[in-house]
Formats: sequence, C-alpha cells, structure tokens
Amino acid sequence: MTNLIGALTLCFCSVALANNEFEDFFNSFETLSADFTQQIYTDEKKPLTQTSGYLRFKRPASFIWQTHSPIKQTLLLNNHELWLVDTELEQASQRAMTELKETPLYWLLNRPEQLQSLPKYTHSESNVNWYATQQPNQLSFGFRQNLLHAIRLTNPLGQKIQVTFSKMALNPKLEKTDFVLELADDFDIIRSF
Repeated sequence: MTNLIGALTLCFCSVALANNEFEDFFNSFETLSADFTQQIYTDEKKPLTQTSGYLRFKRPASFIWQTHSPIKQTLLLNNHELWLVDTELEQASQRAMTELKETPLYWLLNRPEQLQSLPKYTHSESNVNWYATQQPNQLSFGFRQNLLHAIRLTNPLGQKIQVTFSKMALNPKLEKTDFVLELADDFDIIRSF
C-alpha cells in the first residue's frame, strides 16, 4: 500500500511540475532569440516541405520571424503593425493584428496570466513534455529541459506542421532597430484590411 501511495504521489508531482513548465518558461523572459526548422507533413506523415530561419522576440509586441531557406520571407511585428514580406516577389503586405490569434506567435506575445486558457500537459514523448491548447488547429508546445523545443499544429488543409527550435537564448540584448521594416523602393505595398 505504501508503494502505491508513493507511486501516485510521484505521478501527481510530475504532472503538477509539468503543468507549471509552460507558465514558468513564458514568464522567464523579456527577449528571446532562436533558430528554427519548420517541416510540413501530409496527414499520412509524408514530408512535404522544410524551411529554416530565425526568430527574435521582444516584449511587449515586437518580433521578427525570418525564413531564409528555401525562400526568404519575413513576418514582422513592430509598433502594432504586422507585416508579411516576400523578398523574392518584392512585396510587403500589412495584416490585421487579429490574424495573430490564429498563430503560435500569439502565445509569445502574451504572458500566461493574460491568456484566457492555458495549454494543458498531455504527455511526454522522446524527453519532450507536450502541452495542448483548446484551439481547433491542434496547437501544442513541446518543452525539453524547461526550454521550448517545438511547436506542432494542423493547418486548414489538414497538414501537420512542426517547428523545432535550436540555439534558443532567453533575454539576449536586442535593439529596436532589429524590428524596423526596411523595404527597397521597388517593393509593392499591400494593405489587406
């Protein structure tokens, strides 16, 4: 009986600690930088595409999500303006801020106490603790050694997306100029709202 109580206590403590991991991480920084690899799979788990790039983030509302391979695209938030920049097409489109609520970046912008419902711990897989949101796109955050390791979601086409982070740094020194939109004169500017 003592062994059963001990095992249940250990199990409960592990879940309680894991449930705090999401909050602890997102409360632990004002700035963040990381490299990432994004892979898209069919619903049969066959790889479709892979992109790589970097993320820079500064609270309360500045970030840059830059892909550099295979094409260079930038998602930039600065001064409450959200821009999608396609370097190859020489096009920049300003987006409505409400579009962020449908992306994982929404969770970066807000501290856990500002969110209506926090992701819940669901399971561990390959030393990664996974937390799922209640959103319809099956958004999940994976943590390894108390750092955000990966994000998984399903897009409207039913394709599975996994973003895996590397070289993550919490509270690096980032300048305001890191988040300035700089466009060549020949870029087309589209305002989509």
